[in-house]
Amino acid sequence: MKDHRRNVRGQMRVIETILASFVIIFAISFLSTFAIPPPSENYEVTELERLGYNVLYELDSQGILEELVYSESWGNLCAVLRVLLPTNVYFNLQVYDTDGNLLNQGYPIAYGDWTTIAENGYTATITYVIPGNSSYYAPRILKLELVRG
Repeated sequence: MKDHRRNVRGQMRVIETILASFVIIFAISFLSTFAIPPPSENYEVTELERLGYNVLYELDSQGILEELVYSESWGNLCAVLRVLLPTNVYFNLQVYDTDGNLLNQGYPIAYGDWTTIAENGYTATITYVIPGNSSYYAPRILKLELVRG
């Protein structure tokens, strides 16, 4: 008779474990719906600004941005940005000198469908300044526009 009780107790533990697993899975699923912030203009623009600034800062801290801008390697700069930014983020980068002259005129540093940018209200603009390279002081002002496509 003791063997019969032991088997029943084991079956109840299995059922208890299955029910606990369902409760845990349900709780995780329920909480994950609240973990995703709702899309809003302020959140989206802030997120894109942070992303753009971090990419430019990282390139600058490694010396890559300075080299590409002062050698006017616009195609390479565009390729680097395409690699570092997510594929669903469209960008347009303009490089100016301190007098406001567009230095990459005729050589667009851009990726994506710009009709989306014109229609989308979630455009983030990041302004980043490079003071010069190691041999001379010649500031360059980078204006990066980002939008999710």
